Amino acid sequence: MQFPDASQQGTVKQRVGLTDIELDYSRPNKNEREIFGKLVPFGKIWRTGANAPTRIRFSEAVKLNDKEIPAGEYALLTIPAANEWTIILSKDAKLQSAADYKQENDAARLTVRPATLPSSVETFTMGLADVKGASAILHLDWDTTRVAVRLTTDDIEQVSKQLDATAKGTTPLDPRFAYQAANFYYDNNKDMIQAAKWIDQAIEKNPDAYFMHYRRAQIQERLGNKKEAAAAAQRTIEILKAGKNPDESAIRNAQQIIDSNR
Repeated sequence: MQFPDASQQGTVKQRVGLTDIELDYSRPNKNEREIFGKLVPFGKIWRTGANAPTRIRFSEAVKLNDKEIPAGEYALLTIPAANEWTIILSKDAKLQSAADYKQENDAARLTVRPATLPSSVETFTMGLADVKGASAILHLDWDTTRVAVRLTTDDIEQVSKQLDATAKGTTPLDPRFAYQAANFYYDNNKDMIQAAKWIDQAIEKNPDAYFMHYRRAQIQERLGNKKEAAAAAQRTIEILKAGKNPDESAIRNAQQIIDSNR
């Protein structure tokens, strides 16, 4: 017979760039208690949750603020204080309690200033927010306190180097790869002239792919080529309207490009 835990187990899985990140932690409730400085004392190691220390896994190396963290699994502990928190990643990922913590096993320590939330959070929450490209904000929220650090990977840099080398070649790319390469350059504001070449390669083999024409419109718009952007957006609409169930949202998006490039 099983009974529910007072503090339920939580799991967060998130890909940032090409790196998979997973958090396992327990989620206590506030229950009208005074949390930081009272239930969770200032100046002492906290397991950062209930039941057992929080665990975090990285499939590839990351940075937390300016601290480099190798790929692997870690116990995540904290030392709360009124104006400054210490975040600890311990290489001893099998820690069972804060009492078992040993500083010589630290993989990294960093200090951050807590922020005050506009309203109280009842259940202790950890997560990854503002996931953009190869960065995100790793945060914990409880009561009216938020503690956050910036997490980054070098995935964008590594892909950029590979694509930059590809761009120097003379062999046409596979259409699907060309489309993805154009997307990557557009999304990361890289060489738009090269992005335009790749999207044209993709369209040559996929002339009825509306989403490729839409991306071409976006690339041409960023290049400042209004006529080409509007023409690509118009072709997007024509292809969509020729289908049985045209995507009205996609049509509106393409029309916005036409309207803004008249």
